[in-house]
Amino acid sequence: MPALWIALCLVTAGTLSAAPDRAPARQDVEGALAAARARALAGDVVAQFSLGSVLYYGSNETAQAVEWFRKAAAQDYAPAEFQMGQLYDFGFGVGQSDVDALAWYRKAAQHGSAAAQRTLGDFHRKGRAVAADAVEAARWYHLAADGDDIRAQYQLADAYLTGNGVTRDYVSAYVWFALAAGQAPLEDNRKQLIELRNIAAARMTPENVAEAARRVAAWRPPASRTK
Repeated sequence: MPALWIALCLVTAGTLSAAPDRAPARQDVEGALAAARARALAGDVVAQFSLGSVLYYGSNETAQAVEWFRKAAAQDYAPAEFQMGQLYDFGFGVGQSDVDALAWYRKAAQHGSAAAQRTLGDFHRKGRAVAADAVEAARWYHLAADGDDIRAQYQLADAYLTGNGVTRDYVSAYVWFALAAGQAPLEDNRKQLIELRNIAAARMTPENVAEAARRVAAWRPPASRTK
């Protein structure tokens, strides 16, 4: 739905409050929103989620945005389920509730959201709304890390480095630190991850390091595994 995402960019950039000579742009936004609303009312789950996002991030219609997120989440749409988890997690537009956040994150995780899987790992690691369980946390981190979530890759690497929730495994720690470093958005973060990778390497044999490097080179994100 390119038109809708153009509308989202225009809304978040403040175009709706622009000078009169930008009336055509406002009309484009209004047209895109009207089209998205029509599709959302017809049950299009992507349109429901997208419309909720536009309203939530680009307007003051928070309650209406939450309802569109709910409608999309009711169709087992993982991004909307994760969004509902975020709303309850931080109390944005709804009352804050760890229990409700956990329930929505679990649904999103079951429908393949790597971000939700990683967040479930956080909940189990910290003991939020569940008993603290390092083993269960590591299990969720592994699912999310394999789904290419960078924060889960770091958490899983740290678990393997320290033996927290898993059997200590420096080769696996090296692999996940290296993969996280490969997609770190900030140079300082990348350097820190590489330093941690090197700490793991210092505790390994040359053969182990070579094996870890092979595993890093062979790893592929989910989207490319069927190609």
